[in-house]
Amino acid sequence: MEKTEVTIADEKFHEGEAIAGKKSNFCTSNKCSFILLVIIAAVIAVSCVIIFTDKELRTKRQYDPSDLEWWKKTIVYQIYPRSFKDSNGDGIGDLKGITSMLDHLTYLGVGAIWISPFYKSPMRDYGYDVQNYVEIDPMFGTMEDFDELMKEAKKKDIKVILDFVPNHTSNDSEWFQKSRQMDTEYKDYYVWSDGKLNTQTRKYEPPNNWLSVFGGSAWTYDVQRSQYYYHAFLETQPDLNYRNPKVLKELKKAMTYWLDKGVSGFRLDAFKFAFEAKNLSLDEALPKVSSNEIAKWSDEQPHNYTNNLPELYPIIKDWRKMLETYKEKDTISRFMSVESTGITQAIRDQYYQAGSVPFNFDLITSLKRTCNGLCFKEIIERGMKDLSEDAWPNFVMGNHDNHRVASRMGLDMIDVMNMLLLTLPGTPTCYYGDEIGMVDVNYTFAESKDPAGLNFGKDFWKYSRDPERFPMQWDNTLNAGFSKGSPWLRVSPDYSSKNVKMQKETKRNTHIQVFKKVAEIRKLPSFQHAEIQFSVTNENFLSYVRQAEGRPKYLVIMNVGQDKNAVSADFTKEPVGSSRGQVVAMTGTVDIALNSILNLKEVSLKRGQGLVIRVYH
Repeated sequence: MEKTEVTIADEKFHEGEAIAGKKSNFCTSNKCSFILLVIIAAVIAVSCVIIFTDKELRTKRQYDPSDLEWWKKTIVYQIYPRSFKDSNGDGIGDLKGITSMLDHLTYLGVGAIWISPFYKSPMRDYGYDVQNYVEIDPMFGTMEDFDELMKEAKKKDIKVILDFVPNHTSNDSEWFQKSRQMDTEYKDYYVWSDGKLNTQTRKYEPPNNWLSVFGGSAWTYDVQRSQYYYHAFLETQPDLNYRNPKVLKELKKAMTYWLDKGVSGFRLDAFKFAFEAKNLSLDEALPKVSSNEIAKWSDEQPHNYTNNLPELYPIIKDWRKMLETYKEKDTISRFMSVESTGITQAIRDQYYQAGSVPFNFDLITSLKRTCNGLCFKEIIERGMKDLSEDAWPNFVMGNHDNHRVASRMGLDMIDVMNMLLLTLPGTPTCYYGDEIGMVDVNYTFAESKDPAGLNFGKDFWKYSRDPERFPMQWDNTLNAGFSKGSPWLRVSPDYSSKNVKMQKETKRNTHIQVFKKVAEIRKLPSFQHAEIQFSVTNENFLSYVRQAEGRPKYLVIMNVGQDKNAVSADFTKEPVGSSRGQVVAMTGTVDIALNSILNLKEVSLKRGQGLVIRVYH
């Protein structure tokens, strides 16, 4: 832990000792006695000021993050299990594979893993179509494998967060099969409609124009039940009916099952879709498309009847109340985040107030390769704007639904982007492989697996999520050390020169070493709070100060501009307020020695270079 930089003045007052040692006739005049009294009083006053000031600085004015909830202090690392590590040679990553690689997460300084779905599933959407919430799909292993993962993760102080899919199930689910059979218990578990009569054709059609995220109508006709059912995603992913109390009871029961097994929280997938308007005849104001074109869904369209309905928030509050009962047992808080793309600030605040953390995707959806320092600053400020005191900020850099950061921002920006994520206020969420700078793999239509892309035929590449879901690159052996079998998606062709083993062992400052070093710095109190002060920010530089009260000041400088040449700037003005500092971390291409003292009057960096500096006064 850092020590306070406050220095206390010397409290030895030799004058007093000398006075006490003299004969009583040292000063006999009234004037001399008065002067002596004044001196003694002044010494006592100064001593009191020093003592009380020191006590105040060491108690009231020194920020202590030890009372923060664990998820506010750690890095969350997303694992897409089928691509992380295969333990049995079938080409698909599994739970044993994750367990075998926990030391990698410890090396990185990661304190929590978010694991994408491994529940029993027909895998038409690769696990996000759940058949049974409390069973593990055999391709990922057994419940014993999960218990072993939990045991080993606990030994290494790594929290486990599950990806929970509460909006929909697979159509292979027992619930849906019984619902389509009009079973009394299950008939209202999903959203059903007779549809509307087309007066010209005299045939029934979908009740409204609502769209599936994967394209086309969100309604599919079920011959067995003779009704339409609603699905915000694939037709094999029917939406649950949240207006049925039995459904909510089932979901809580499933969550409780995993909480009892020791998980530390949930990421709620696609939760903004959980409620639909009661009146299923209402059309949304969507753009018209030609008869031979697949209608496409987007966040920019108005989805007033299918997204972020106000009924969501009482559900979150109820689930938060359930999570708090576990905290009452062991004093450890449980984490609950919500997938929340395309939301307004007002909706964000409602998610927070209800007791969840809405994931902030601005670094993915808003940050473009052409952004300069001012653009970066604007996006960061927007993510933190008007957050209430109890609303902890968060930033997400990558996930299984978006192109990798190295592909979005450029190979030269890998280190800077990781430095940015790990030094911003709040909880950072990163995606497996981004620590070594893995880039998208472009697959042919024949190689592709993702239904989100395949549904669009020749335009599949615009929508496919396969490019960011390929196997982890562990070393330069067969299949990048991911599997001894045939990987479910082929590995990236660059694995021999870009892998974990090589980057750990090389002497130069590789991507993974930069990530590890900045992750260590992030544990310092000055980075464990929710405030940020921007310093020099212009077309090239993004810089800011991180400092907690009574703690050392740190300056983060990054060149994110478009100029390929080195650019200089003066960083001595407030909030830095100093002309020198010590380099405690840097990106891989910076030609400055670690721990060297730097003149802040003129710091020169190229695009994609960054520094973390402890400021001296």
